[in-house]
Amino acid sequence: MKIEIVSKESIRPLFPTPNNLRTHTLSSLDQLFPSLYVDHLLYYPDFDSNNSSLGDDENDKNMILSVSSRRRCDILKKSLAETLTRYYPLAGRIKDDKSVECNDEGVDYIEARVVGRVVSQVIQLANSDIEVMEPFLPYEPYGGTGSAFRRGILHLNSKALLKIQVNVFDCGGMVICLSYSHKLVDASSFINFVNDWATTALGASGTHDDKLQVAATGKPCYILSSIFPPTSSSHKEEKDTPDIQIVTDKIKIVTKRFVFKDSSIAILKKKCIPVNTNNGSDYQVDKKDENMQQLPTRFEALTSFILMCFMDVHRSKVKQIDDAVSPINAVNVVSVPKQAQYVAGFAINLRTRTIPPLPANSFGNMTDTAIAEIPHNLTGGSINNNGKGFHDQNQCYPKLVSKIKDSIKLVDSEHVNAMKRNLATSCNHMKMHQMLKEGTFDHETTELLLFSSWCRFPIFEADFGWGKPSWASISKLLFKNCVMFIDTSSGDGVEAWISLKEEDMVEFERHEVLLAFAS
Repeated sequence: MKIEIVSKESIRPLFPTPNNLRTHTLSSLDQLFPSLYVDHLLYYPDFDSNNSSLGDDENDKNMILSVSSRRRCDILKKSLAETLTRYYPLAGRIKDDKSVECNDEGVDYIEARVVGRVVSQVIQLANSDIEVMEPFLPYEPYGGTGSAFRRGILHLNSKALLKIQVNVFDCGGMVICLSYSHKLVDASSFINFVNDWATTALGASGTHDDKLQVAATGKPCYILSSIFPPTSSSHKEEKDTPDIQIVTDKIKIVTKRFVFKDSSIAILKKKCIPVNTNNGSDYQVDKKDENMQQLPTRFEALTSFILMCFMDVHRSKVKQIDDAVSPINAVNVVSVPKQAQYVAGFAINLRTRTIPPLPANSFGNMTDTAIAEIPHNLTGGSINNNGKGFHDQNQCYPKLVSKIKDSIKLVDSEHVNAMKRNLATSCNHMKMHQMLKEGTFDHETTELLLFSSWCRFPIFEADFGWGKPSWASISKLLFKNCVMFIDTSSGDGVEAWISLKEEDMVEFERHEVLLAFAS
């Protein structure tokens, strides 16, 4: 497969941003997020080769893109400029720690031609090898490979806050990659932008009535900085340091994709409720614990299951290390794994947790983290001969689900109100940030796992005039011990994108119980 960069330009808002909107104030939640890019890829199937692909005649050989592909790209650019008029902060530049200068400098827009593959083949390859996505991403060197994921992290001043690369296949298919600055928006805001752009393009493509050229989410709502005003701080570099250290750590990080079908998730949800037997051998249900009497959500069941498998693998590794340093000739020595501490963080969309709920089109970062510190008695039982300890799930798995459910419940309207009163003492994201900064987590004994979800978000709705995407994905995750959930394109399950240290992933992806539920 060969990718050729056809053009690079800046797309500016169709109409200049009014003077009274030239400064976009960041919220205090925006300030907490590191200056890095998040990738969102949309895959559009191959079109009829008779209408879309390049032919063999002399005129076609001199063309870079076919006529129909060129027309689609022109629609994308024109509708993008129109959409940026409404989402003008995305076309600006970070001014300082408290604001974005909405100067209409534009977003980076790249067009590339893909030779030697069709979109369906790329999807198939990406399902097993995420690295194949790298050339589709709008990072320099464009179309190259290497450390693209490490770029664009430091100091976004004078850098575009949105980068787009439209990858056009000779067969007529497209892979559109959008990379946005997390300093400015979260996933909810950005998916609203993408769908608004698609709706605008749909009207411009002539396949839809112009009267319906209005995005379902409506005009973006810029109210978050009034709810969470920015804080004054002269230590921006200091604040960024912990995040950057995590990203630039020299350890090898591997991202793998695991698919959980709805049928498997249903079984997991039932396993979360413990069985009460007459002989008392199984865990006895505490009637006071209502969490254990109710089926968990998909998110709660999957996070608990993945966390359980990870702890199982990690404890097995710790035991192997302990065995290696035990006295060879010692008599009656029993190797006991170290008491590792596990902390799980879950990104929570706060828009629906305020009273009244905030508009879905609220632009910016509006998330906090639910934190669950896992007690030692929930880290699994004894490890059997094959290194797998999940046979004790009947005891600890339901309790683990209940623990996670409790942590998520705490992020409610009262929590949001407490954040409004005093962000420093109430925001879990800030607490975790501070723990990382101060080294409160002992990395020798503590493992931090972060979970996020794009499930239920309308990521498959972006129809620019040539149909909805056949697949949508993220790219390689920057952090170790990170999990991202996305609905499958068929709607019958959940994709779990998991990043671990390479040596941990080797053991994790062959965990017998994990493989019994995931493909």
